[in-house]
Parts: sequence; C-alpha cells; structure tokens
Amino acid sequence: MEWIMARAGMNGWMNSINKNVIMALAIAMCLFIGWVGIYAGNEFSFVVLYVIPAGLAAWFAGPAGGVFISFFSALTWLLGDMLAGRAYSEPFIPYINAASRMIMYMIITLLVSTVRIQLNKQTKSANEDFLTKISNSRAFFSYVSMEIERLKRYKEPFTLAYFDVDNFKNINDTYGHNAGDGLLTKLARAIRTHIRPTDVVARMGGDEFAILLIETKPEQARAAIEKLAKVMKASMRTKTMNITFSIGVVTFLKPPKSIDEMIKKADDMMYLSKKGGKDAVNYSIYR
Repeated sequence: MEWIMARAGMNGWMNSINKNVIMALAIAMCLFIGWVGIYAGNEFSFVVLYVIPAGLAAWFAGPAGGVFISFFSALTWLLGDMLAGRAYSEPFIPYINAASRMIMYMIITLLVSTVRIQLNKQTKSANEDFLTKISNSRAFFSYVSMEIERLKRYKEPFTLAYFDVDNFKNINDTYGHNAGDGLLTKLARAIRTHIRPTDVVARMGGDEFAILLIETKPEQARAAIEKLAKVMKASMRTKTMNITFSIGVVTFLKPPKSIDEMIKKADDMMYLSKKGGKDAVNYSIYR
C-alpha cells in the first residue's frame, strides 16, 4: 500500500509542475551550456549536455515543448560555435552540424515523450475500472489511506458510503449482461457528475460501489447521500425497471484501526439496509 501512495504522490507532483516554469528552466540550461561551451575551447564538447534540457521539456511539457527546446539547443550551439570563432573548411559545415544535432535531439525528445505518455496510460489503467472508467478498488484504497493519515493529522472527519444495486443478478438474468453493464456505467457517470471534485467514487467489484466524501461531518453526509440516492435512482430508472439501492454510510470522527475495519463498518451498515428490506440507507458514526 505504501508504494501505491508513493507512486500516486509522485505522479501528482509531476503533473502539478507548471509547464512554463519547466520551459524557462530548459531555456536557461541551454544558455548556460552554450556559455560554457564558448569559453571551454575546441578541446571540449558539450553537445550531449543539451539532451538534458530537451529531455526535461519533453517529459514535463510534452512533445511540442521537447521539439522547441531541441531547436533552441541546436540554435544555441550554433551561435556559441560562431561566437567562439571555431574555424571550418567550408562555411556551411556549422549549419549542417546544427541541423544534425537538432534532429538527434528531436528523436530523443520524441522517445522521452512516448515513454511519458505510455507511463500515464499504464498508471491510469491500473487505477481505473475497465467498465465504468471510475476508480477501481486499488485506487480507492490508496485514496482512503491518504485520507486516514490526513484525519490523524488535521482531525477533519470523512465519510464512507458503501452500496450495491438491489437484485442486480435478476437484472442480468432478465435483460442480459450488456444491459446490466450499461446501467452500471450510467450509474457511475451520474455519481461522478454529482459529487465534489475532491470526493472519490469507485467500483469495488460487481455491482458494489464506494464513495469517499472528504471533510464531511455526519449531518453533511446525510444531506449529501440523500441527494445522491435520488440522483442514482433517477439515473437507473427505465420504462421497465425501477432500480433501488442498499446503502451503508459511516462518518469517521477518528481514524479506524485499518482500511479493512473501515470497509467492514460501511459494509455492515449496507447489510442492515439489505436486512431491513432493501432500498434504504443506514448511517453510523465512528468515534
């Protein structure tokens, strides 16, 4: 679990870096390398060092940033070469060298950009439910772990809602799995649209879902879940089906002993809703 949190934090840090800052840093690095190259003389070559700012721009600013810095690197080298007064047998040779270096930098930056794009895709697919495109249980556990740590530090409560679709097996048996999958996708989209950007909804498996409400006290949780329950029912209602939900809600005023205990508390509340006849919400406070 720790490495999941660390990776999520690293990805968040990388994505939050301002592209303009990165581009300015890359340009400054090019100018510095060019300045060093002017005074280093003919015996030293710093051509390979331009790969660093070009790769940096490609990783954080994307392919366009990498291509721009590749061009700027080649131009900086060319100007530095001229200012250093290096002699060539033909006047066009520095320009050919600059063009070849620019092509080399561009190839490297495009490779770097491709690696970054693939890494982002893999990270997303590893934390995204394949059907509904919301978070999966793996991602949800990492969010919950961070929220527990935040509760320990700042004493801000959070709320966990756990629910499933009543009689979902009958829906699959009667209308087919494609219809069931379509309803789950529609449900996930409706929930994600009606929760705050800071909150998290995840498909935990089958027709079971969980919602993490950040900094939400008991009375706020009750109001939010009542509103969400109406939205969920409306999103799943069809001409032939009136679908309901069994929901368990727990507000944590103090940190649970473990994630398993936290999930169990919410699952127990959901079970009470099932036991009481379904189509119900049960609330609890963990203090």
